[in-house]
Amino acid sequence: MLKEKLQKFFKIDRRWIFLLLAVILFIPIIKPIGLPNKTISKDAQNAYDFLDKQPAGSFVLFSLDYDPSTRPELQPQAIAMIRHAFRKNLRVGVVTYIAGATGLIGQIFETVPKEYNKVNGTDYVIFPYMANAVAVMTQMSSDFYGIYDKDQDGKDARTLPVMKGIKTYKDMALIVNITGTSMLDYWVAYVGDKYKMPVIGGVTAISQPGYGPYLQTGQLKGMLGGMKGAAEYESLIKTPGKGTSGIDALNLAHLLVLVLILTSNIILLIIRYL
Repeated sequence: MLKEKLQKFFKIDRRWIFLLLAVILFIPIIKPIGLPNKTISKDAQNAYDFLDKQPAGSFVLFSLDYDPSTRPELQPQAIAMIRHAFRKNLRVGVVTYIAGATGLIGQIFETVPKEYNKVNGTDYVIFPYMANAVAVMTQMSSDFYGIYDKDQDGKDARTLPVMKGIKTYKDMALIVNITGTSMLDYWVAYVGDKYKMPVIGGVTAISQPGYGPYLQTGQLKGMLGGMKGAAEYESLIKTPGKGTSGIDALNLAHLLVLVLILTSNIILLIIRYL
């Protein structure tokens, strides 16, 4: 009798399992659980430490170069690092060389500045999309306003309080490039190496291993890789977001699979010895 009841476990309609999985995935997506994250990678920690030590008022240039296809991995990275910059009272400038990023940048700055009472033009500035990244990077080395004379709203960039004292790279503290393309290579080669500018990168998980040499030589001061990198940074700034939600969902899904496998094996053992 018991044997027959236990065997029913293996005849459960798989749709119930899919429903259970959907519920488990839905919960952390709605509200991050913040499962313990004790394994912060060295590269994420270095990125956090380098940004954290910048004095208040320093200017950080964010180059956000990703589109909707890589948004799930990279948007949480950008949000976490911009939150950290605002929390440290750093001045933030934003550029992009990917047309599809403009709407995503708008989404960030519709909400994040309000969390810290930051004002457009005073605490941060968003510049319009430019197509030729290498030409723009080269021009900024001698005259930032030769390329970016106006912000995305058409205001004179030279008159904005956030741009006070900023003329070339030497007036900036750091470049942060979060990208789903090869743009980080350009920032390292044409700006980081050439003008001795500190660069931090944020890339997709599949691209992360290729930047190991840059990290070993110090050409990159730190790096975030994929959604895990975003979750690590959110853990460091103690502000859970979409990165934490994604990792929570992934961990819970793995846990469900393990529970089902373990339960199945226990039931098989019991049936065998009945």
